[in-house]
Amino acid sequence: MLKDAFRDNRETDFATQVKDELVCVNRVSSIEGKLKLAHLRVIIILIQYLQPALRHKITFRRISGAVPERLLPPKSEMTLDGCHRIITVPVSEFGFGKRNGGRLRKYLEELQHCHICVSLKGESISRPLIAGFDYPQFSRMVDIHISEFVVQTLLTTEDGYFTFSKNLALSITNRYTLRIYWLICSWKQKGGFAITADRLRRQFGLGRAYGRIDNLTLKIIQPACQEMKDRFPVFFEYRLYNAAAQYVVFKVKTKKTKTELQADFLMARDTTFNLLASVGASTSLLSEIFSELDHEDLVPYLRKLSEITSYVHAQKGRAIQDINAYILKSITSWHTNWLSRYTLAE
Repeated sequence: MLKDAFRDNRETDFATQVKDELVCVNRVSSIEGKLKLAHLRVIIILIQYLQPALRHKITFRRISGAVPERLLPPKSEMTLDGCHRIITVPVSEFGFGKRNGGRLRKYLEELQHCHICVSLKGESISRPLIAGFDYPQFSRMVDIHISEFVVQTLLTTEDGYFTFSKNLALSITNRYTLRIYWLICSWKQKGGFAITADRLRRQFGLGRAYGRIDNLTLKIIQPACQEMKDRFPVFFEYRLYNAAAQYVVFKVKTKKTKTELQADFLMARDTTFNLLASVGASTSLLSEIFSELDHEDLVPYLRKLSEITSYVHAQKGRAIQDINAYILKSITSWHTNWLSRYTLAE
């Protein structure tokens, strides 16, 4: 057994300083497979112990550069399938109850058969989530072995990254709610996203019982929606669309104070006034536009309004007879159709 977890002096000593907010790469939120809640909790702990490397890449903008060895878990001796990284964790951190040790051993054995898939240069590569573990009987520490491939996958910040609350994540008692929580956090900056029902089923490893969209929404999406709305600072609303496929569109929402809401709406109204005035549109449109907007709509709305007014300005009135009607119709269409508004998760 390795006696100590990897360390990096004071700023990265996770044995004495564990932060609630964890940085995580977007690939984690889209891992495919029928993972149990316990498996997801193990992944959370692994992410926690990779925080020094993740924060280094983000802080110094080293998206694809090498991470200093001192910030990574220590290497194992060379094996037939290469060199592994070893993360040493106190058994108590997993919180699996009275039979914590026995359950942990069972879940780690299962994770050796759970693979993560990554597409590199058009080729799909799959590796076990953990390569092995060393957990002597009655020990208070466990060594978890993960391959260099998995380590680099969990550090792939070039595909984007997000933050989530470790304590909130560990308090979730439904595996699908935890998966949705990660998805919502990963799309928070974009305001929302669309995903096909088939993709969501495949990502969560759902069986035939969830082939019907009403089962998917009633048993998985709606319970997650209610729990996150009741006690999470970030939550969501959703709509269903039938187009070329069945789509679930998520709108990400955050809880704000009254003062924060007032300040953001005031800024948005001022920006709207200036954009409308710049193309000769009536500023009386303000009340009608803002009557339907939520706080979460403000940033994408201003982006959309900027696109519309830039187009109007480029036309110089040649192709648009009624500027006011054109702007209002464009904003209304954008606001009501979530499927066209949000990015489709690939």
